[in-house]
Amino acid sequence: MKTSKAKVSIGKTRRKPASGKLAGPAPKSVATVASQLPRATAVQVEAAKRKFAQGILARGEAVPDGQPLTPGATHVIVGKDADGTPILKRRRFSTS
Repeated sequence: MKTSKAKVSIGKTRRKPASGKLAGPAPKSVATVASQLPRATAVQVEAAKRKFAQGILARGEAVPDGQPLTPGATHVIVGKDADGTPILKRRRFSTS
């Protein structure tokens, strides 16, 4: 006696149309939160860069160029700006 096994479609989802576009109206453009904020001035950008560099130095995450990176160090000091702010280059991400 032969029993026929019917193919059963379990767990299949609907496929997208061949064109790759979904049916329906196009989404309306929505202003993002970032586009509603005022632009940062050059003074604010420089202050943020200085604060970032000072934080990295205070936490000991930067070493002078040419020295091996110590555990926890992520940046190398490659020079200094005219105002004395160190120029940092990322060498790796945190290992912790």
